[in-house]
Amino acid sequence: MDQEIESEYTWYQQGDVTIKPVPKIPHRASPTNRRVLAEGKATGHKHIAEADDVQLFLHEETLFMLAPSGTNVVHPERQALQLPPSDYVIGRVRKYDHFAEEADDLED
Repeated sequence: MDQEIESEYTWYQQGDVTIKPVPKIPHRASPTNRRVLAEGKATGHKHIAEADDVQLFLHEETLFMLAPSGTNVVHPERQALQLPPSDYVIGRVRKYDHFAEEADDLED
């Protein structure tokens, strides 16, 4: 399989955080000055991109990450996750309570 096509289907997960490659970050995305991908509501534990050249962007309430040299994502209760150079969209795994009929974020 072609490496470029194959990389489009490779995505990563660390706890409740999903990290998926995207062709490019939206041009209207606003840069942030942080490297925190997600923070637990109850524990305060953070998923952090370690590389100095990582940049995070927000676009329509969606978080994107530019990792030109790749990065490790670290969390105090998870194994470090090594990511290759790419642009990524950051998401959260959601749980759904069918009895309450509402979605809620999972916690690490």
